[in-house]
Amino acid sequence: MNDPETLRRLKYLEEKISMFNNILQTMDVTTRTSLDDFKLEIENIKKEINNIKQEINDIEIKIKAIMDELSNFATIDQLKIINSILDHINPFDFVTRKN
Repeated sequence: MNDPETLRRLKYLEEKISMFNNILQTMDVTTRTSLDDFKLEIENIKKEINNIKQEINDIEIKIKAIMDELSNFATIDQLKIINSILDHINPFDFVTRKN
C-alpha cells in the first residue's frame, strides 16, 4: 500500500471525489435557489390571479347594477305606445284657458 503509484492513484481518486462533492453541493444550492425562485413566482402568479378574479367579480356586480338600472327605462314598445297616445291626443291642439 505504500507503493508510490498506488498512493498517486489514491490521491487522484480522493481529488475526483472531492471535485464531485463540490459539484454536487453547487448543484444542490443552485437547485434550491431555483426552486425558491419558482415558488416565489408561483405565489406572485396566484396573487395576480386572485386580483383578477376580484376585479372580474367587481365588474360583474357593476354590470348587474347597470342591467337593473336599465330595466327601469322604457322599452322601445313602451315608447311606441307613448308616441301613439301623444299622436292621438296631440297636446298642441288642446284649447288654452284664453280660448
